[in-house]
Amino acid sequence: MKSIGLKIYKGDIDGFLGVFVDNLSVFLLMISLNLYVVGMPADIVFGRILPGAAIGLLAGNIYYTFMALRLQKKEKRSDVTALPSGISIVFVIIYTMGILLPVAKITGDPEMAWRIGLAANIIGAIICLIGAFIGPWLKRFLPPVSMLGALAGLAVMFIAGSGLKDVFSNPIIGFCSLGIIIWGYLANGKIPFKIPAGIFALAIGAILAVCMGQTAVNMDNVGMYAPLPWIFKVGVQAFKECGPYLSVIIPIAVINFISTLNNVESATSAGDDYNIKETMIVDAGASALGAVFGCCYPNCVFIGHPGYKRMGARITYSLISGITLSLLALFGLFGLIDSVIPLAAVTPILIFVGIVNIEVAFTAIPKHHVPAAAVALLPFVGEFGKEQIDYALSAAGTSVSENGILDALAAQGVNYQGFNVLAYGTIIIAMLLAAIVVFTLERKMMKLCISAVIGAACTFVGLIHSPELTFNANPQLTISWLIIATVALTAHFCGVREKEVQLHDEQ
Repeated sequence: MKSIGLKIYKGDIDGFLGVFVDNLSVFLLMISLNLYVVGMPADIVFGRILPGAAIGLLAGNIYYTFMALRLQKKEKRSDVTALPSGISIVFVIIYTMGILLPVAKITGDPEMAWRIGLAANIIGAIICLIGAFIGPWLKRFLPPVSMLGALAGLAVMFIAGSGLKDVFSNPIIGFCSLGIIIWGYLANGKIPFKIPAGIFALAIGAILAVCMGQTAVNMDNVGMYAPLPWIFKVGVQAFKECGPYLSVIIPIAVINFISTLNNVESATSAGDDYNIKETMIVDAGASALGAVFGCCYPNCVFIGHPGYKRMGARITYSLISGITLSLLALFGLFGLIDSVIPLAAVTPILIFVGIVNIEVAFTAIPKHHVPAAAVALLPFVGEFGKEQIDYALSAAGTSVSENGILDALAAQGVNYQGFNVLAYGTIIIAMLLAAIVVFTLERKMMKLCISAVIGAACTFVGLIHSPELTFNANPQLTISWLIIATVALTAHFCGVREKEVQLHDEQ
């Protein structure tokens, strides 16, 4: 057995590249959305949001390194992989489009949108802290497939699947980089001079981009941006202003802590059993610390732990990434990187991470749970469909709220209303549906009833199936969940009892 301790293995370089690229894409999207969609001034984006994000991210990575070292020592093995963490690209999109952009449009004041974003991040951290005490019960109650399946749905639609568009829209660079990643990571093929596959893919992509005239060095916004505790200057005002947006802030925060729960379960499935309560407390602390220094986006444990473990990443990869990203943010270097490395060279690494998460959802579970994993993928199709329709209508200068648009979509066979109810609380919906399938297969009628009651309660208050928190948000769906609960409870009292399901488990 290799000696344990804080060492740098070859796999840590690969893992660093993976989590670095994941975070890099998030930071670049964060910059783009805030500058060009929300209309946030550059001094707020580069001087407040990014330094705050760097502080929170670094703090989280340091603690997760400590947790990994502790697990390594406890289990006396050197192959422990630290939890990957940072700011999720999903929540950058949700916070920006659901909070920052509406505030900026309604008030005409992007700085006010930033202040409300800080308050939202603090509130989200508090909810994550509460979730730390609910999370262990959820982990015991829910079958692993409900969490792994939900992550696979995210990976299919928003990580691996979405990344393919960047590969196919720039195929010369994209195909070369994707081929290198498949050869180096999936097929374990040898790369010249033992260069990590991720570095080789980025280098080849950058060289091709230069030769094709796609890239040009841009030094705008490079400079020193010292982090300052902005919350103490704007905190009172921010919390007063955020009241009308709590119906958006609270559901997003709940989904964030559920996402962390799922990602920790993913790590457990890969062999690294971390304490869920401690992890959520760390997430809450990192998010709050980031908000104090100006970041309006929450920290979380990243999707992808099994992928980084397969790369051979151990403990130091995450710490190196946290330090590197912090330095880039504090010196305003993200824009420079974006100008040199094309997106088509970056996304194949994310596609690999997504592929591994999809694989885990179908292989790290009993065979008779496979249908539940498949069911968990489906709600994300609705969320993706709704987003694409909304983006297309927005580009055309209209929206579904305009007279006749819904009828016109329906006439073309587009069921927007069906997509719409799946697009809110999608992670929770996917988890509940997968759990219901498992409890049905195994005749656990009381657990099935409880799951459906949770679905009804979440629907009633608007946590799922609704764009806002409100009582009796969707009566028909609330009744539908309750019907499932009633049938399950009746079956329980009529003598249907739990059984061991062997079907499909035989070779």
